[in-house]
Amino acid sequence: MWAEIEKNLAAFETGVLNARDAAGYPYSVRCRPWPDHQVGVVRLGPVAGQEIQPGPASLLCHSHNEELWDLKVFLVRGTVEGAGDGLAFRPERTVTGAGLRAMVRMLMGARRSAAGYLKKRGLERPRIPWDEVEAVKGPPQAG
Repeated sequence: MWAEIEKNLAAFETGVLNARDAAGYPYSVRCRPWPDHQVGVVRLGPVAGQEIQPGPASLLCHSHNEELWDLKVFLVRGTVEGAGDGLAFRPERTVTGAGLRAMVRMLMGARRSAAGYLKKRGLERPRIPWDEVEAVKGPPQAG
């Protein structure tokens, strides 16, 4: 499993950690994961928002173009350990095959649904001003 994790994590700059907050609600945060195979965990580095609690979690890495094509997905299920800047993700299994096919079907269904919505209303597909989005992005801020 570690060879697969190392290979796939190298293909993505960031991932999304999905876990629970202190109240038990789902909580997601973008992180920069890297494998620490000596200890058997994926290190998460500083994570914005310290709401993540130890327990069941998943790590999703994905990329696609602005039209949702060229989808690349890597999903790992496991547990979060530690707290604060010492958070680590202990992988238990990768999700491939049927799980990823279902995700692709869902995305493609959403694409068709959106196209039908726009066509029915005579609307053009909106363009996302990525240069403007990138211009306002910055490091996470506390508080």
